[in-house]
Amino acid sequence: MQANKGEWSELYALLSIFANNKVPAADKNLNPTGDEYIFLQVLRDDTGERLIYDLEQEGVVVICEKLGQALKTVSTEGLSDKTKAIFKRIKEGGDTATFSIPEAITLMDEFELEKIKANSGKKSDIVAIVKDKIASQQELGFSIKSQAGNPATLLNASKQTNFTYKVSNFSGDIDEANSIDSRSKIRDRIKYILDNGGTFAFTGLSSQTFTKNLMMVDTVLPNIMAEILFQFYLGNGPAVKDLCEIDGIGSEYGLDKRSVGFKVKTLLRAIALGMVPSQEWDTYLSTYGGYIIVKNDGALVCYHLYNDDQFKDYLFENTKFETPDSKRHEFGKLYEKDGELYFDLNIQIRFIK
Repeated sequence: MQANKGEWSELYALLSIFANNKVPAADKNLNPTGDEYIFLQVLRDDTGERLIYDLEQEGVVVICEKLGQALKTVSTEGLSDKTKAIFKRIKEGGDTATFSIPEAITLMDEFELEKIKANSGKKSDIVAIVKDKIASQQELGFSIKSQAGNPATLLNASKQTNFTYKVSNFSGDIDEANSIDSRSKIRDRIKYILDNGGTFAFTGLSSQTFTKNLMMVDTVLPNIMAEILFQFYLGNGPAVKDLCEIDGIGSEYGLDKRSVGFKVKTLLRAIALGMVPSQEWDTYLSTYGGYIIVKNDGALVCYHLYNDDQFKDYLFENTKFETPDSKRHEFGKLYEKDGELYFDLNIQIRFIK
């Protein structure tokens, strides 16, 4: 049984919760705030049959069937040290795409875990009941992000994430523009178009669903993100926060830098908690608990909906734009449609670390 660093980190986080049944809340810099979230139960559907991991009894995990009948009781004595050893193995995994951790597999057998990670079709990596400020017994989903491997993507590129710009007054050669094949070819093609009198005006997204999702957050958000995305491809830096603070972004709509930042933070939070470009967003966040971060030293911290401001600040200050594969996602070239020239840019957002 093999997995990559991110997948092993998901199992590591689960086993750490079994060992300690609590995760500290974090500020925007991933530092514990002094608050913590107590995990009462974790729920798994590895084989289609739900198992409940009851963490309320000190020193043991009681594994129950869906109807509450206890199947097995597992001691957590020494589990914390075992999880630390697993994290050491994760860190030692190097650049290998996938690798095995035998001691982790042993613990999986002990805890009746069939899979290293949750089903890929689910938005959350861990489903749990957490002791919170209103004593809710609601099931909440948490995504797990790890700093042990390569930075994870927040918004994955696809053909659904293309932004379209109309190009006017261009006096250059279309084929010459499209033949530019430098390392920064998208930026250099844009520069060639601008140097030859061209102007860019955002006209819409390739996906009506993604457009509607953005407009659910804010009606001007498609236009704001189009401005920010264009600044990224101009070469004005990748950091989301820095791009939002460029003079003039949002000024057409009477927005200052603080207002632009607020709208983008809200979008990042929506994406983090389940919005995807290809599906209509239902806007509900109440059944989503938040994020668990596996830090580079193995410590876990949590962003719950109760520390929402810190969560949005964390996303805003720790994400960047990047250029996805232009051939795969079909963008970055001049093309004609109905006698007009257009140019598409694609959005992908990744964590900085």
